Amino acid sequence: MIPSGTLRLRMGLHDTHYEGGLIPAATMLRLFADCSSELGIRMDGVDGYLAAYESAEFLQPVYAGDYVEITAELVKKGNRSRRISIVATRSVRAKVLGDGLGGGEVVDPPEVVGRAILIAVVPKQEPAVV
Repeated sequence: MIPSGTLRLRMGLHDTHYEGGLIPAATMLRLFADCSSELGIRMDGVDGYLAAYESAEFLQPVYAGDYVEITAELVKKGNRSRRISIVATRSVRAKVLGDGLGGGEVVDPPEVVGRAILIAVVPKQEPAVV
């Protein structure tokens, strides 16, 4: 079984500062890193540090009110490094109903809104001083 981690959340107005509720790419990158941390913890109890993004693509805009799922899968594991594939999908698209009400439209199948490849590293264990 390939180790994986998953985050599922509804994007909120607190996640953006753009008009119209557009979610910044930086917010999505943070979620990608958070999901890779879960993967590391599930694998061996250590989340590791983000070392680099090999690539990051944002294929569809994401807005406050959208439900997104981010999945991280291990591609390759070295002695201290992990190469991780990230995919972000949208399962519900936000919809403004008026009078302060919000709703949504189910996206079936979920659409890919972004993807990335990142490298995480685990700190080198220093020998204990006696």
